[in-house]
Amino acid sequence: MIPIVRNGETFPPDVLHGDTARDIARLTDPGLTAVIVTPGERPDWLDELAELVVSRRLVITRTALTAVSRDEFADWSRTALADTDRAVARPLLEDMTGIVEQVLAAADVKRVMVRVFTEAPTRRCGFHVDTVPPQAPTTGAVRVYNGPTTEYVSGDDVRSMKDFYAYLSRRERMSREAGPGTRGDGPARAAPDPLIAMDETPSFLRPHAPVHRVPPDATVYFKHIDVRRHWSPHPVADAWIHRSPMQGPPRLVLNVSPAQSAPAGPGRRPAAHG
Repeated sequence: MIPIVRNGETFPPDVLHGDTARDIARLTDPGLTAVIVTPGERPDWLDELAELVVSRRLVITRTALTAVSRDEFADWSRTALADTDRAVARPLLEDMTGIVEQVLAAADVKRVMVRVFTEAPTRRCGFHVDTVPPQAPTTGAVRVYNGPTTEYVSGDDVRSMKDFYAYLSRRERMSREAGPGTRGDGPARAAPDPLIAMDETPSFLRPHAPVHRVPPDATVYFKHIDVRRHWSPHPVADAWIHRSPMQGPPRLVLNVSPAQSAPAGPGRRPAAHG
């Protein structure tokens, strides 16, 4: 398959550069793992937001809202942003709530899990796939509001999911053994050499395969995997393989995923195992 070039950005063939809700709905296509949506123009408030996050004047401790509606998330956001300049807080709340609405609509559910935080990147989390509860829809989203963005690989460059999960198991074990010293924001907290080697040359990738980076200011809507199929040799195209950057300044990150099964209805069947 041939990579796609758009506005100077190169996208692997299993990732679509989209613009509309109709594009997000295409995640049902078997060959797509993600749809990357970028705004037409960069709004000024994003620069102000970046300054607040990097200077730690806006701090959101790592939070997981396990099953919230759109309105419940909006209420939480108003409280979390109560001390933030309204010129930033208002458009940020609207943007985050809009992403939640898109996932609710794409998944046809009433509640989602939302993870949100401001933190500097670390080596704690390498390449992985995100999961959803049993039989839940698999479309979720991630948005990085400032700093280095999410990295990902093309499914065409993955040897197999068996190879990927072998890598993931080994890396998770090494990360646990390394402990809190896996932060990536200073030489005094450097990760051990074997962990760095795993990140620089992931064994599940074909030789010379590139690692792609999500464009700045983009929201990624992507395929999760039913948690019952995690660690199984499912098709590569069933989930988006990605990771956080390994170092950089504090970032504001929003992650949204379905928290429940879609309602039963005509034409709906239980999720298949594979």
